[in-house]
Amino acid sequence: MALDFLKTPEKDAVRVKSEALRAQTVAILRGVGTPKGHAETTADILIKADLFGVDSHGSGNVVNYATQIQKKKYTVPQKIEVISESPSGAVISNGNGLGFVGAHRAMEMAIEKARDVGVGMVSVRDGHHIGMVGYYPLMAIEADMLGMAMTNGARSVRPALAARPRLGTNPIAFGAPAGEEKPFLFDAAMSTVASGKLGLARRLGVKIPAGWAVDAEGDPIATPPPERSEMWAQNPLGNTREQGAHKGYGLGVMVDILTGILSGGGFSAQQEGGQNQTWCMAVDISKFRPLDEFKAHMDEMVRELHNTPAEPGEKRVLVAGDPEWENEAERSVKGIPLHKSVVEALRAKAKEVGAKVLV
Repeated sequence: MALDFLKTPEKDAVRVKSEALRAQTVAILRGVGTPKGHAETTADILIKADLFGVDSHGSGNVVNYATQIQKKKYTVPQKIEVISESPSGAVISNGNGLGFVGAHRAMEMAIEKARDVGVGMVSVRDGHHIGMVGYYPLMAIEADMLGMAMTNGARSVRPALAARPRLGTNPIAFGAPAGEEKPFLFDAAMSTVASGKLGLARRLGVKIPAGWAVDAEGDPIATPPPERSEMWAQNPLGNTREQGAHKGYGLGVMVDILTGILSGGGFSAQQEGGQNQTWCMAVDISKFRPLDEFKAHMDEMVRELHNTPAEPGEKRVLVAGDPEWENEAERSVKGIPLHKSVVEALRAKAKEVGAKVLV
């Protein structure tokens, strides 16, 4: 795979069973005062990322979330409040707490509204990081619906033709159920690569490819700085004018509108590090056509794509979600490969907050 250089080398990996990792994540969050249900919701989302191979958004991040709670930058316990609501839409406040909790509630509400009127949409303000955005469409898929979610973030990506960052990576995720085939699940940042990949590169001590990030002069950088600043930026999806940078730029702004402007929580350039506003949508397929017919049609499309001849040197054509389902199957049996430094950090944080060491 193209990003194999970001995988934890087996010699530096510790395989941990997902059940133990979930329990450890819950214990750390409980140790800093997080209510049981909120801790479990957060852990479920983090562990799903670990199982899917989205290591940059996995359980290792709980150390930082716990620290933010200790520093009172996150409000815990948090209160989810409805700011405005209609039969098909709502704006809710995340209460400045764990972003996972508000985003999860937003998709629950979107699904409930979709059951009633066909489509439900909920924007979240006063939020923080929501982890792997693809988790939320999975909730809709489990309800036999289409699901979509997106979130903005503090400035880290430059607009097309710009010399300074003004957008977040602003990821978009979309999912659709199928019948005999696996669901379609698309999840991507509107930058050339998610910011978490830069963090992985720093941790592993590897260089990043040209095109991922540039300095204030627009020249590629091989080692991303540890903190965001005006002196460097990630590139929008498309990278250059000739390669379609306006597409990633435009989609990034669209995310800002649906998450930050619609909710009133603020667009990327108004966010501080760690702040995120979110938008979720669910669509009840059965309100449009019979569900079984839709799923059978999805199967036809997925098989057509899989059966497309691959280019020379490649084994097969993939559909969005294929790598994640395959990772989950493998990691559910063999365990999740965590970098030894991540395991050490989890153990240290558990001891610090008076929680049991479970990994």
